[in-house]
Amino acid sequence: MFILKMMLLAIVAVTFSTRVNAGVTEKKVRKIHNKILTVDTHCDTPMAMLDDNFDIGKRNSPPQSRVDFPRMKEGGLDAIFFAAFTGQRERTPENIENAYKMANQMIDATYEACRKYNDLAEIAFRSKDALRLEKQGKRAIYIGMENGFPIGTDLKRVREFYDRGVRYITLCHSSNNDICDSSTDRKGHEHNGLSGFGKEVVKEMNNLGMMIDVSHISDKAFYDVIQLSKAPLIKHSAVNCISFQRAVHCTSQPEHD
Repeated sequence: MFILKMMLLAIVAVTFSTRVNAGVTEKKVRKIHNKILTVDTHCDTPMAMLDDNFDIGKRNSPPQSRVDFPRMKEGGLDAIFFAAFTGQRERTPENIENAYKMANQMIDATYEACRKYNDLAEIAFRSKDALRLEKQGKRAIYIGMENGFPIGTDLKRVREFYDRGVRYITLCHSSNNDICDSSTDRKGHEHNGLSGFGKEVVKEMNNLGMMIDVSHISDKAFYDVIQLSKAPLIKHSAVNCISFQRAVHCTSQPEHD
């Protein structure tokens, strides 16, 4: 975890630096880029991998795909989190089960792609795996899950997804779910932050060593997680005041994402 934290801190430091150095050349930038371990913390490519016509082991062209193993190598991207994304729907048993199946299908597709192209990429589980695979010339493929919808209200599924290799969960997405309120649900807040079940999810993720992704969640849910979690949080999307280009201080996370 220490290495991963340091990588994330480095990314943040570079992103928010306001210093301009006129002496920096493209050659120097490429030299630095080739020396460091680069990580993309969120990529939706697993959705495309459910399409039989998409081959992640070959060089594809946009708009079909903007990420594949050959272009990761060409661009010097060492590690990536493939997100098993499921859109939020009405929380019926049938919809939850469909989301659960789809998330597992995307995870299965990720494992299968790494088995098929083992010379190019490998599933990663720990932070040190990224360094090991980088030395072998392979891409480190971590798995994340965007939206806790597939969990439903079954706490055992948190451990189940962890055992399948999922290393972070984005608690919700565009609408409220059984874990917490979303920052963009048109119906407004339902739980006033984390639900009672959501608090158990946060505790279980802490116990497992699974990262908590607070993108898309409401302000109150965000501060509930801050208060409850015993581990640092991540946010795969941009800081609000940057993503909306507002002239405000980045001291809070307003109700947007």
